[in-house]
Amino acid sequence: MTRAEEQRHPQPQPTQTGRTDDHPAWCDPTRCTADPASQTNGYRSDRGGEHRSAPALVRLTSAVLLPVRDGTAWLSEACAPWTCDTYLRVQVGNVDLSMPAADARRVLADLSALLAFAATAEGVTL
Repeated sequence: MTRAEEQRHPQPQPTQTGRTDDHPAWCDPTRCTADPASQTNGYRSDRGGEHRSAPALVRLTSAVLLPVRDGTAWLSEACAPWTCDTYLRVQVGNVDLSMPAADARRVLADLSALLAFAATAEGVTL
């Protein structure tokens, strides 16, 4: 099964209640608080939990004027009986950033394009 197929057809993983329900392929069972079974009798925001990925280290070592230069990023998706957006969550020190993953992909694409200009400009000598 390819990575794209895994994301479209996630493999069942056990929840904290021990039931096996669908979780996204990126969901880390050790960090997941989602319990899809809690939503079978109607939506309850206090019981659904969230799917959470393993954290990725965010190193901002060359950033200026930041009191903390290391943080973490992870994916998060609410558990509800309907399709929910996946969010990119980033925490650096006491600063939290959260945005839909689709928006984050566009931001990263824009930043990559901008950095490509910088790489091109570094190769040009006047």
